[in-house]
Amino acid sequence: MPCIPASTLPDTHPPAEPASCGCHAARPADGTSCCPDSIERRRASSRKSERKRRLLMYNRGQCRDCGAAISTPGPRRCATCRENDREANRARKQRLRDNRRRAGLCLRCGLNAPADGKTSCEACLVARRRAHGVRTERQRRQADRSTCIECGSVSPAPGRRRCADCQPLTAKRDREAAKRRREARAAVGLCVVCGQHAAVRGRTACEACLAVWLARYNRRVLDRASNGLCIRCGVCQPLADSVFCRSCRDRRRAEYRAKWHRRVADCRARGTCVHCAKRPPAPGFNACKDCREARLASRRQRHHRVTRERQEAGLCPRCGQREPEPFMRECGPCRDRQRSYEYRGMPDLPARYTVIEIATGTDHGTWETPMEVAGALAFAKLTLDEVEITTDAAIMTAFAGR
Repeated sequence: MPCIPASTLPDTHPPAEPASCGCHAARPADGTSCCPDSIERRRASSRKSERKRRLLMYNRGQCRDCGAAISTPGPRRCATCRENDREANRARKQRLRDNRRRAGLCLRCGLNAPADGKTSCEACLVARRRAHGVRTERQRRQADRSTCIECGSVSPAPGRRRCADCQPLTAKRDREAAKRRREARAAVGLCVVCGQHAAVRGRTACEACLAVWLARYNRRVLDRASNGLCIRCGVCQPLADSVFCRSCRDRRRAEYRAKWHRRVADCRARGTCVHCAKRPPAPGFNACKDCREARLASRRQRHHRVTRERQEAGLCPRCGQREPEPFMRECGPCRDRQRSYEYRGMPDLPARYTVIEIATGTDHGTWETPMEVAGALAFAKLTLDEVEITTDAAIMTAFAGR
């Protein structure tokens, strides 16, 4: 049998498909191992990890490059790393200036041609003169203790370097700096207070800082409660049945109500249960089946517990304010309310009376008041013994004795 070359044999194997990316997308045609979206996500994750590492090292008082301890607070690098960074910056700036000098451009901005006999353009020279004047003026104000170091025109407050108008500027700058620091720590998942530990899931602080906050809150609450003050404002007297004053209680209820409405609106928009925010709600309800059953069981247990406590105390199990009637379970008002048409959901319509003659069975009409019934009997020349009065309510005492 003649030998067939391998090149002439038919290819029974399908062509190999290009390997896919980590996100299950096809590998790009340029030969890279990942798609652009995956590459960007990895870069963003790496940048976030690096920011978190540097911020954590700074909060712990360590150099962010080599990890060595920094004795003086403030700098982010140790002395050795700072010197190495300065040398690298000097070399980079020197190379940049040499390249701009060869190209005949301004050594400062690298955009325009330099002025005659200068290494910088006119715009950069004007900016340098303005910055030099501002720096010189600030140095003069700092050296002169008789004027404010911010405005330089008004005498400072006693014992301070700034006047009364400029004094809030430092507090504002401190607040803005603290806000930026908290935002930077929260962005990488660190505690916004200490910045040295990871924040608890769903909170902005670590366990140690949360414990400190709770201890401080408990001390403040106990101190205000022992002095007979509202535990929230610490100024007004609390209500008789509460630990808050009226304004604080109303404000607190409004805040909780608004928070609940926002949660319900968000859960409805996402199509989830308003209680657990995890499972879809049951048909016709805002809560899922498990949450509804749990809430019904909780309410049932509370109802049985309150009823038992009121009965043991010898009170009405419904209102808990009055003693029950003799040989009855509820008090009089609660029992009347239970029997009322309004409580049962029945319309409380006026009674209607139908007059029927007993001897002949004649219907003398239906009337709404006893006075109309009496008029009908007088017109027909009948007495109460000769007729039968049917009504949808109990016969009134207005007919008794007639």
